[in-house]
Amino acid sequence: MENSGMAAVALNSTAATVFLRRDPRTEGWALVGNKPFIVGLLCAYVYVVKVAGPRFMQGRKPYDNLKPAIVIFNAAMVVLNWYFMVAYLKRSYLGGGYSFVCQGIDYNARDEMTMSFLAHCWWYEWVRVADFLDTAFFVLLKKESNISVLHVVHHALVVFNGWYGLAYGADGHIALTLIFNSFVHGVMYSYYFLSLLGPAVLKHLWWKRYLTQLQMFQFVVLIAHQLLPLIFKCGYPLAHVYIVLPQILFFLVMFLNFYLKNYNDRKKMAASYNASKTKVQ
Repeated sequence: MENSGMAAVALNSTAATVFLRRDPRTEGWALVGNKPFIVGLLCAYVYVVKVAGPRFMQGRKPYDNLKPAIVIFNAAMVVLNWYFMVAYLKRSYLGGGYSFVCQGIDYNARDEMTMSFLAHCWWYEWVRVADFLDTAFFVLLKKESNISVLHVVHHALVVFNGWYGLAYGADGHIALTLIFNSFVHGVMYSYYFLSLLGPAVLKHLWWKRYLTQLQMFQFVVLIAHQLLPLIFKCGYPLAHVYIVLPQILFFLVMFLNFYLKNYNDRKKMAASYNASKTKVQ
């Protein structure tokens, strides 16, 4: 009976479709696998930024005195995201012996490197929750046009994916997504930080459109990478692929649509640049 119980917990490396009900390595961690928590958190986020926040700001002036706090927030996000990028690299491809082609998940692995990777995933999830402040600042500054469906869905799904990974397996093949995503967020928040330093800096931020191109390039690379477990059997749960892959495709289409609307027309690009310059001044 003990052997059959162990077999039910362990992932069969030859059957990538095996999907555990819960990752035993993170069982008991604070809020990991807590369904009411993630549902309540995401519902509260959407309600506050799309309903309660705009209602609160009706008849009120934008809280322009928040600029110092936003500068500090963006700077902190730059440091945190690039820290996690390096931390994940050291614990996967550079120091963890990960295969770039296809990396499975060993749910029995509890070595120091693996548990450190999972611990970083737990902390990284809270960094992604902190991203919600980005939307809250838009609400308080009355920049409703920035609170698009893409913006809200992106923030919500990133937090959901972090919760899902911690509950059902956050290491393995998904490592490249975490590394690339951390890097792109670091670049993105660098742009936000620099854009708040005044006209003298803003005039040098000609590379905004290339930031969107970088985001789309990220999605193309990650789509190709996520397809590999469908070809190579390495013990990575295919359920993870089926959940993540459609999201990346969705974001690629949405970002491409955003790019074509905002950067395909030179007149629109010039107007967008002048508008952002005026806001900073």
